[in-house]
Amino acid sequence: MYDIALTVAACLRSGTRVHVSWVVGSDLTLAGGAPLDPNSSLALTPGGGRVGSLCAGALDQQLAEHASVLGETGGRVVRVAVGELEAEAFGLAGAGTATAVVLNGELLPAATWELLQERQPLRVRLAREGDELTAAALQDPDGHEAGSSVNDLEVVTTCRPVPTVVLAGGGPVLAALEQMAPLLGWRAQRASDADTARALVVGLGPGDAVVLAMHDVELAGPVLASTLDGRAGYVAALGSRAMQQSRETWLSGRGIEGLERIHTPAGLDIGADGPAQVAVAILAQAIAERSGRAQAKA
Repeated sequence: MYDIALTVAACLRSGTRVHVSWVVGSDLTLAGGAPLDPNSSLALTPGGGRVGSLCAGALDQQLAEHASVLGETGGRVVRVAVGELEAEAFGLAGAGTATAVVLNGELLPAATWELLQERQPLRVRLAREGDELTAAALQDPDGHEAGSSVNDLEVVTTCRPVPTVVLAGGGPVLAALEQMAPLLGWRAQRASDADTARALVVGLGPGDAVVLAMHDVELAGPVLASTLDGRAGYVAALGSRAMQQSRETWLSGRGIEGLERIHTPAGLDIGADGPAQVAVAILAQAIAERSGRAQAKA
């Protein structure tokens, strides 16, 4: 639920109704047999607004229909199915079913959204009467893995943040990073355009990273500005010395602070040769930042 926390919190502050949904049981898998992300969730606002997705988007429309008849309070346990054609269209391994919860965002304790925005682990217990969800409470997540359990009396979901690296732009280095990041247990999110990148970096926390490879300073500048306005723990930007200087001039000329957070040139100095080795150097530097063992900048 980390990806929708900022949106849900903003809706609740403004008095806008927002429904939240996530999968609590499923036999669906991604093509190739990869499991679904247990932290995936979907926020639904009146008028058809959606943030996030479930099962690669295959469940979103069905859950939006359930939310539209739910009303302003409470929640429900619902069951949805995906056919073969839908599965193929959304990149799933095959047809299947899922059990999900759909509830008003106000049903969850206010601290839920604060913890999620801080990218902290949490465990929420939803009391149920039949398929109706009647109450929610936070519990200690210690000792529990990410995922959900369901019985006749309750639904219990544990969320744990997965380190995320946003890859803004394109090129062979970012392609290599996209392949390598999952080997570390990280989630890689590609954003080929500036608007998508800016949306992705907003919700990042100290355990997350941003690597930028955009050659147009008018595109790269706003992405870096949004990143520096956020809490991403590691920020790197690829490019020549001339490009580095152009970005710095663009940012400083607009009063953007925190330029010292940007690692450029990106990656540890390991004599990297070629995109794959540069990607290794960048990931090594990001790991060093996360562990508090980063090398001092020259």
